[in-house]
Amino acid sequence: MVTIADVAEEAGVSISTVSYVMSGKRTISPETRRRVERAIASLGFSPHAGARSLASRSTSVIGLQIPLRTGVDVHVVMEVVTGVVARARTHGYDILLLTSDDPRGMERAAKGSMVDALLVMDIESDDPRIGILSHLEQPSVLIGLPEGRRTIPCVDF
Repeated sequence: MVTIADVAEEAGVSISTVSYVMSGKRTISPETRRRVERAIASLGFSPHAGARSLASRSTSVIGLQIPLRTGVDVHVVMEVVTGVVARARTHGYDILLLTSDDPRGMERAAKGSMVDALLVMDIESDDPRIGILSHLEQPSVLIGLPEGRRTIPCVDF
């Protein structure tokens, strides 16, 4: 596996210079940028998603919990999923599908820093998932309208 150190060596620059070229956080001369980009291309370097997430504190992933249980119209669910995936892609996000209504899977994805936010479908009036969501650091949006005071943003159709 090619590392950022391999790219730096190939381009004749420091690891931090390669990082700055990739992140755009600092101005790099056009010639140095070209050398780094050539090295990335020639070595076939692809940044490690985990390392990038640690450095940026962002996964660029949204968790989408969808209902897949008896009585749910999968065609309708997949239309919503398709719309979410297409819109997320335009903003540089990927989608992690969570296909169980079990709140522990949602909590595990959030607390394990696997997602930047959660979108939860098929919310019911007195949904037990709302209590879990209200204690997570990641922002959440509900698809459906729970009873009572809404502390988490909701959409419905």
